[in-house]
Amino acid sequence: MQRWDSRAVLIPGLVILVAALVLLRPAAAQSSAEGWEAHTSFRSVLALASGGDELWAATEGGVFGYTLSSGEIRRFSVIDGLASVETRTLATDADRGLVWVGYADGVLDRLDTSSGIITSFRDIERAEQFASRGINRIVVRGDSLLIATDFGVVVFDPERTEVRDSYTRLGSFSPAIVANDVLVAADAGGALRIWVATDEGLAHAPMFGGNLQDPAQWSNESAGFMGSGDDALSLASFESSIYVGTTLDLFRRTGAGAYERKFVSSSGVYSMTSANGRLFGTERFNLFMVDTGGQAVSVGLPGFQDPTGIVPTSATSAWVGDAAGGLLSVSLDFSAGQATIAETVTPEGPIESSFSEMEVGSDGTLWAAGAAEAGGGFHRLAPDGRWTAYSRNTEAALSGTGFFTRIAVDGQGNGWAGSEGNGVVQVSPEGEVTRFTPANASLQPAPGTLDFVITSGVEVDSDDNLWVTTRATPQPLHVRQADGSWFGYDPYVGDGLTLRSTAYGKVYVDSFGQKWIIIRNENRLTDFRGLIVLETGSTPTVQSDDSFRFFDQAGAAGLGLPSPKVFAVEEDRDGLVWVGTESGLAYFINTGIVARDPSARAIWPQWADRSRGTFVLFGLKINDLAVDPANRLWVATSEGAWLIESVEGGYDLVQQFSEDNSPLFSDEVLSIAIDSETGRVYFATDQGLLSYQGDAIAPVTSAGDLFVYPNPVRGDEEVIIEGLVESAQVRIVTPGGSTVAAFASRGGRIRWDGKDRNGKRVPSGVYLVVAVGDDGQGTSYGKVAVIR
Repeated sequence: MQRWDSRAVLIPGLVILVAALVLLRPAAAQSSAEGWEAHTSFRSVLALASGGDELWAATEGGVFGYTLSSGEIRRFSVIDGLASVETRTLATDADRGLVWVGYADGVLDRLDTSSGIITSFRDIERAEQFASRGINRIVVRGDSLLIATDFGVVVFDPERTEVRDSYTRLGSFSPAIVANDVLVAADAGGALRIWVATDEGLAHAPMFGGNLQDPAQWSNESAGFMGSGDDALSLASFESSIYVGTTLDLFRRTGAGAYERKFVSSSGVYSMTSANGRLFGTERFNLFMVDTGGQAVSVGLPGFQDPTGIVPTSATSAWVGDAAGGLLSVSLDFSAGQATIAETVTPEGPIESSFSEMEVGSDGTLWAAGAAEAGGGFHRLAPDGRWTAYSRNTEAALSGTGFFTRIAVDGQGNGWAGSEGNGVVQVSPEGEVTRFTPANASLQPAPGTLDFVITSGVEVDSDDNLWVTTRATPQPLHVRQADGSWFGYDPYVGDGLTLRSTAYGKVYVDSFGQKWIIIRNENRLTDFRGLIVLETGSTPTVQSDDSFRFFDQAGAAGLGLPSPKVFAVEEDRDGLVWVGTESGLAYFINTGIVARDPSARAIWPQWADRSRGTFVLFGLKINDLAVDPANRLWVATSEGAWLIESVEGGYDLVQQFSEDNSPLFSDEVLSIAIDSETGRVYFATDQGLLSYQGDAIAPVTSAGDLFVYPNPVRGDEEVIIEGLVESAQVRIVTPGGSTVAAFASRGGRIRWDGKDRNGKRVPSGVYLVVAVGDDGQGTSYGKVAVIR
């Protein structure tokens, strides 16, 4: 095996760099994520590598392996120990049975393909003297990993798991130049050299006999790339020649500074590999091949594909990683210049990874709206784990649509999606898709357009009426009644609102039927003005009997909205309507007449433990709110997810999840949704979707037998009690009738720590669990055996 020679005298500044990279390396650690599950998209393949019978793909949602002989797919995500969802590249290490994964932040992961154990190394990430530290390519060579990074080349020792060398001054190129690829290959004279593709061209140096940290050892070539902007992206050695892929095309190096253009691309050559007597590569929308005679042929892929990596399986077939379509098995017809897709492999999951809004139906189905993108659709996750995507690429009825950012589900199981430009879409429980536009609904297009409807919010009330808000139209509020009829509302005027106040945002309907509507600034739609509370009267289609209040002023000292910039509204089980703003939380006591009560004001919740401060989450930007079956409030913020509950004297923090203490992909949590039946909590972050098994489930409606487990309970195990009514008083009783523990419960499940009223563990024995409903639902019973 080739050993890199690091014994030459080092330049002082670079000695400091290598030492820092080694000393800052933390102990490799594995991630523990019990109860968590990732729901990311593995469809966007960013890099592809062969591990013999198993292909490995780095994607925007993690890494997966595909076994060619069996068709087995193995998925790995942050939940399994990956450092991030921002993968950039990967390489297989057959001798060690490993896969190495590189990330945009510089973290290097080692995945053991036999055990599935993942270990992270942060040497490169912590080289903070460089502004950008991403890993662009990993090359396994003997006892070394050659890593092309955003600041040069790093040599990593996979046995000692430490940085051995780094090359950040590559000749006359700028210091800490971005290295896009690295290659060890002989030059035309047969001398082994190291070649580096950089943003300023090609750098190369002799493999032996020199100190590669000395800039003078490196030669630079860029003028020969014929107007390619000097960016070299990828490298390969084929038929004793060095091939360079650039932002313009493919070039063969014919001598020092001399290059022959191959005319296979006009948009960048990002990856190449030689196999079966040919050179294969990828460029935007196409593949290419260079034969032994140097003849280059471009091969088109059907549809709008974006190939990012290729693994040839024969002279005329290959597996291709695609940035939009997953893993593709293709047949290559070089004479026709066309490839045929024989098979597509994509792990189960959504097509997209970014979601803006979510809701769980009564049957446990998760509906998720996509990001604000031109082709962005929406998704359904069935209770059995199957995903269904609804977009212009999957449904004929959605041809030409996108920007689906709002979602709701009604009591019949219909999913409703709102698009910022394409109206409203209904998906029936059977999967039938119906689109509503100005042609078949009261929805109105934006001025100057025929059917461009900017939907801001969709919400279903308890009678299965669908409420829709829009922006920039004469009628910004609409209702589709349960009988299918539509009605549009003129803008509400008064309290500072005028006829021009037509930029209605998200809408929420409370238990009394009042509509809470976020109002945007009609002159600057990215800004927010306040919150309308609307009562549509006894006849929803008659606007003259409606009442409303507009809250558009920032409060102070615990009263009023913390900010008029409102992003979320949610009602809890005690009738408090919570409002999330740019500057924190507030709640209204919902009397059912907030829309016509001049004295109604928002109240800021306070911490029971004043060591946390006075007001709960004051100053934090609140993105979304959700109430769990135990009447606890989940809060999505720009600093993670928070769970708070009401206690004597105010509110207490139950849990807080962030990147640092949980598998959350990002602290920017955009939306939260809860499956009340199972207790699973879904978190949509700006880096993808994941879920957590919460401990609150929906209550039963009447008293019955309790389900108590584990049973028997041993040692220090907790006891879980299920089958509780909405609100109950729970007692743990001995066979002799003595109460050893008592506590109140909310929701269908509660935990008992196995301790008595004095905090001591109860002795071995059989205990009766008695739960009495607070609202006359009766008494429930269960038993548990304790073995110490």
